[in-house]
Amino acid sequence: MAVLIAALSAVGGVAFWNLTQARSQSSFSSLLVLPHARVIADFRLTDHHSQPFSLTDLRGKWSLIFFGFVNCPDVCPGTLFELQKVNETLQQALQAATDQPQILFISVDPERDTPAKLEQYLSYFDPEFIGITGDQLQLMPLTLQLGIAYRIEEHDPGTPQYDVAHSASILLTDPEGRLYGVFPAPHDAEKISADLLAVIEG
Repeated sequence: MAVLIAALSAVGGVAFWNLTQARSQSSFSSLLVLPHARVIADFRLTDHHSQPFSLTDLRGKWSLIFFGFVNCPDVCPGTLFELQKVNETLQQALQAATDQPQILFISVDPERDTPAKLEQYLSYFDPEFIGITGDQLQLMPLTLQLGIAYRIEEHDPGTPQYDVAHSASILLTDPEGRLYGVFPAPHDAEKISADLLAVIEG
């Protein structure tokens, strides 16, 4: 199952990157904007409070979405640290709290990343971050349509240590719950913050 998920996600990722790189807008320093916001089909996942999380929870606000896993040694903590700085900058810059984007960390390693573990992990960065998880059958439809690629190393069930490779991009969805654009790696909090302010206030 893990190999199949990775292969399918990789196909979606290639198509997505061809599209965004061909249509990037020079007015932004980091953000790649889709020519047309992409509608996202509904999904069913679980947040770090063990509550349901679906497409409805993306609507009404801008959202920054990063896919990773708790045991990630470098990319995930580095990205979450940059997102922490983005969150602090936007809190100071945006007058209305309702304009503040929500920041989501979606685990692609549900075997190890329980809701409780996600909550503990994200508390080291920002308690406002939302951790999301779900089994592979729940994750696959969402990662496919968002063009997120990941691969879980083959391992026996219950094995505590195994590798997970995943896309490092940050996705941006609009208040209608549509995929608006992508912040490709490497990430720079100052550039991301400036682009977000231009989008939100524009």
